Amino acid sequence: MTAPNPEPTRDLQVAKSNMDKFGYCVLTNVLSINEVDALRTRLFEQVEAEEQLDKTWVNPIGKQLVKFLVNKGQVFRDLLFQPNYRAVVDHVLGPEYLLSSINAHIAYPGGSLEFHRDQFWMPPPSNDKKEPLIRAGAINRKEHKGHHVLGEDNPLTISPAVVCNSMWMLDDFTEENGATILVPGSHLSGREPDPRLDTDANWTSAVGPAGSVAIFDGRTWHSTGLNVTDQPRVGINTGFCAPQFRQQENFQLGTAPEVLEEASNELLALLGFKTYLGYGGTEGNHEWVARGQYGLGELKPKP
Repeated sequence: MTAPNPEPTRDLQVAKSNMDKFGYCVLTNVLSINEVDALRTRLFEQVEAEEQLDKTWVNPIGKQLVKFLVNKGQVFRDLLFQPNYRAVVDHVLGPEYLLSSINAHIAYPGGSLEFHRDQFWMPPPSNDKKEPLIRAGAINRKEHKGHHVLGEDNPLTISPAVVCNSMWMLDDFTEENGATILVPGSHLSGREPDPRLDTDANWTSAVGPAGSVAIFDGRTWHSTGLNVTDQPRVGINTGFCAPQFRQQENFQLGTAPEVLEEASNELLALLGFKTYLGYGGTEGNHEWVARGQYGLGELKPKP
């Protein structure tokens, strides 16, 4: 018998349990109506201004993305520090992690499905002291999908979660308007979804009222749902990754100077300006790094 899918919840412990068992949760009442309204207002101001500059970006499945929201308003940066939300991320990744990306997703009527995992790039573990069949630097989005990536029906070991992604609901998310769809429990499969074989893999819509956030393990199979209404569906995606991994958006280069000038240490750490176990520094033993902090160049001794 298939286990019941997780219901939206306000209970933090239930949300954490759902993450462990199902690979995702929907946490409700995280944002107030006023906060949702402020996010929508700022977002659509930005959308209109970017359209005027011909900077609109639509991905191959017909979804408009507004990227790098860390630069585009304090209301977006505030999302990163909602305590109940961050408690769930801590539960998945532990106490140290980086912001990988923050962008808006506008799913217009129509579109198409794209089954994937967010940490598709994670090298699969090898079993029984075998050499891995896929070299880490050879992984790509197109070739390494499906049930037999390693030639095994049921892998004995799986990779840990090193990504935790989220979709903030600025509309009510419903099956009809393209709520994110996921496969409960797929985070423990050790596999990538195959678009040819997995269309009937118990895909479930992560529905919830505006002000909720769907949080999912980076190994969980998911896709934007199909929007069969006549209105766009609006959400904001925030993703985190373990500190050993490259971020999707390059915040060290792309964050606006005025944002960095006002940033708290907590935000700077999320953006990658804090070193981790000796990694990410320049020259010298620094806990923090900054732009323009270069290593020494070629030197010659004084005569």
